Amino acid sequence: MTGWIIFGIVLLVLIWIFTRSVTITGIYDKNPELRIRILCFTLVKVPPDPEKQRRKAEKKARKEAAKARKEAKKQYKEYQKTHNGANHRLLELAEEENKAADGNTDSGDTAKEPDKEKQEDTAPQKTKAAKASKEKPPKKKSKLPDISFDMIRDYINSASPPIKRLFKKIRITDLYIDWVIGSEDAAATALKYGGICAAIYSLLEFLKAFFSVKIREVNIEADFEAEKDDIFAYITLKLRISTAVGCVMWLAVRVLKTYLRYNGKQTKAAPRRRRARA
Repeated sequence: MTGWIIFGIVLLVLIWIFTRSVTITGIYDKNPELRIRILCFTLVKVPPDPEKQRRKAEKKARKEAAKARKEAKKQYKEYQKTHNGANHRLLELAEEENKAADGNTDSGDTAKEPDKEKQEDTAPQKTKAAKASKEKPPKKKSKLPDISFDMIRDYINSASPPIKRLFKKIRITDLYIDWVIGSEDAAATALKYGGICAAIYSLLEFLKAFFSVKIREVNIEADFEAEKDDIFAYITLKLRISTAVGCVMWLAVRVLKTYLRYNGKQTKAAPRRRRARA
């Protein structure tokens, strides 16, 4: 019974999370901002908080300092190993030289002759190996997939329904625009005012056709005494997590079907054999 209660609680929490929305907030002012939030967590914030940026820089500096200390310790240990090994090798070489000095000179002469013969035998082998290593292996030609107009059209047709649904489910819950137009010339201000009004209201009609839009206020004025524009804009977009996940999965399935249609293995059914007549 306890397991079913835990399962039910987890299921309810997941349902509650998937019914929440991703919130994107944009502010345009003297200091523009952009925030992306899920529940109470801020995933993206532009520009970042200076305090968080300072803490990240300090954390990164501490990590780099610790890494540098580890590297220095490692290099010191390697130096000790190589130094002790070099001293030991010098002692071995000194002992070998003493033994060779005590030995006969004839044995040294006879030992040199086979070494010369070995060097003469191995010389042509080394030249052959060097030539073989210089020869570059043949490059494999990469086959480009055959792309046709029908393939591109089918991919676009497969992706368009989930993408349209995704954009349709985006909700603009808060839109505020306050734009005071100004310039040094009054005639230029009037022309600028007309062009901006036409652009803004056309854009709003376009957004209404594709999104669910709730406009708080749009205020566009012309100030013939101002020397430059004064703009303040605020927008909030929301999209449910379940809708986003569902559209992505739908898009992946449709694109995969189209891919298998063109690149899947086409298995031909084996022809049936006729029964032999009695």
